[in-house]
Amino acid sequence: MRFSFRTGHFELRHEREKDVLRIVADGAIAHPGVAEGRLIPLVIVDSSSRPDLEEYIRIHQYIGAGDVICRWGRIIGHDNTVALCLSFSRPAELVAIIEFDLQRSQAVLVEQILATNALYIQAGRDGDRLKHNVNLTKVIVEVPATGFRKFWDKIYLRHATAEMRQRGLNRADAKRAAKQAIEEMRKLAAIRMGSQNTTSHLP
Repeated sequence: MRFSFRTGHFELRHEREKDVLRIVADGAIAHPGVAEGRLIPLVIVDSSSRPDLEEYIRIHQYIGAGDVICRWGRIIGHDNTVALCLSFSRPAELVAIIEFDLQRSQAVLVEQILATNALYIQAGRDGDRLKHNVNLTKVIVEVPATGFRKFWDKIYLRHATAEMRQRGLNRADAKRAAKQAIEEMRKLAAIRMGSQNTTSHLP
């Protein structure tokens, strides 16, 4: 089975893998020993139709880091979103597609993933939140640079400018305000924890 991105195609092994994983909640985790102490974004995805992903996350805690190929793109026909395709090959073979809705303030998650080159994924259901149980099993995925940044910068600026326009700013002021907002957000993404052996969670 082939799944189309605007950046190309990739193979799906099972029918269930074509279902895009919906983000039901998000947060961030920082630990001084991971990603130089920066806040790594976390997404809780609705895995009710993906027992294979739930099992992968469960066994990952015992086996350690696995092998995964990452690809960013935009699913054809899905406007105002970007998607991250994760193709796992070890300890199990499966494909997971996580879609980020820019109109639901999920652009900041994409920006944080690109800044930290990492993402925590936790299986869940509607209503789940990180604060309900911060110790639930989750998997951290390394998301290396793939060349998507140059496309994302244009997408993000266009989206942020449109939001500013909706607030009543003219085109020039909206673009200027959007650039400033993105710069401030990137400063926050660069904040690192100290060397203390503690872990922080948001929210």
